[in-house]
Amino acid sequence: MKSLKVYHFLRVLLNILFVGFIILTSVHNNDKNLPVIFILLYNILLFVPALINNFRLLPNFRDTKKITRYLISVIIVFFISVMITGYYVQWLYVRFNTNELSDFTSLAATSSAPASLEKYSSYFDVYPGMIIIMAVMAMGYSLQEYVVRVKRNEQIQAQQRIAELSVLKSQISPHFLFNVLNSLYALSLKKSEETPDVILKLSDILRYSLYESQPKEISIINEIHILNTYIDIERLRMPANAEISFHHTEVKDSVKIAPMLLLPLVENAFKHGTDSTIGVSYIHINLCCNDHSLVFTCTNNFKETARKDYGGIGIENIQKRLQLLYPSRHVFKIKKDKNIFSATLEIKL
Repeated sequence: MKSLKVYHFLRVLLNILFVGFIILTSVHNNDKNLPVIFILLYNILLFVPALINNFRLLPNFRDTKKITRYLISVIIVFFISVMITGYYVQWLYVRFNTNELSDFTSLAATSSAPASLEKYSSYFDVYPGMIIIMAVMAMGYSLQEYVVRVKRNEQIQAQQRIAELSVLKSQISPHFLFNVLNSLYALSLKKSEETPDVILKLSDILRYSLYESQPKEISIINEIHILNTYIDIERLRMPANAEISFHHTEVKDSVKIAPMLLLPLVENAFKHGTDSTIGVSYIHINLCCNDHSLVFTCTNNFKETARKDYGGIGIENIQKRLQLLYPSRHVFKIKKDKNIFSATLEIKL
C-alpha cells in the first residue's frame, strides 16, 4: 500500500501545480501593474468549487454512489461560488475602472449577459472559467482514480497469489513427508542398517523444504540435489530389478526455478508407479535446461486399477503453482497410454 500513498501524494502535488500554473501566468500577464494580491485572490476563487468537488464531493460520491445528492451539492457549491466571485469581480471593475476580465486572469473565458441583466455581467463573466476548471480537474480526478483502482487491484491480486502459493507450498511438505515416512517405516520393519542414512537424508530434505524453499526462485542445482536425495531414499525400498534413472544435461547454476516444483512429479511416479507395478518397474527422469528454457520429463510404468485419480494432490498442486508462477510461459502435458504414464513440463525462463 506504500505505492498508493505515494501516488495520492503525487495526485495532490499535480493539483497544486495546476493551480499554481494558472495563478503564475495570471500574475505574469499583468500588463497594467495591478496589485498582485487582487489577482491572486480572484484566481483562487476560480478554483474553490473545483477543489471542493475533487477533494470532498467526488470522493464522497465514490463511496456512497448517491448521484442525486452529489449533483445537488455540486449545484449549490457552484452557485455560491459564482455569487461570491461575481460580486468580487464587479468590485474589481469599479475599483480599477475596467471591464476586461483578462486584466485579472489568464483564464478569461466569459459569457455575454442578456440585455435585461447587463448590470449583472460580472456574474456571467466568472462562471465559464469555473466550469472549465471544474471539468478539467474532474476529468483528471477520474483518470487518477482509474489508475489508483488498477494499481490497487494489482496489489490485491499479487497478495492473493502470494497467499495461494503459500497454501500450495504448505500442502507439498505434509504430502511429501507422508511418502518419505512410509519409506522409512518399511526400512525400519526390515531393521535395515541404512535407516540412519535415510533419516539423515530426510533431515536434509526437510531443511530444504523449510528454509531453502522460501525464496521465489532458487538455483536448479539445488533442486537437482533434492531430487537425487529423494530418489536415493526411495531406491532403498525398491526391488533390486527396479530400473530408476535420472539424467540431467546442459545444467547451469545460473538457471533459476521455483523451489519444490519438480518433486511432486517424482513422488507420484514412485507412489503410483513402482508401488502398484507387478513385475519389473521403471522410472525414467530427464532434465534439460539452459538460460532460456527448461524441459523436465518423468515416465513410469504402472498397473491399471479402478482408480482414476492417478497423480492425486501432487499433479493438481503443480498445475495450480504453474498457473500462478509461470502464466503463459509453461506447457504441462500428461500422457497415459496403456500401462505407461508420462509427465512433461516445459518452462520458458
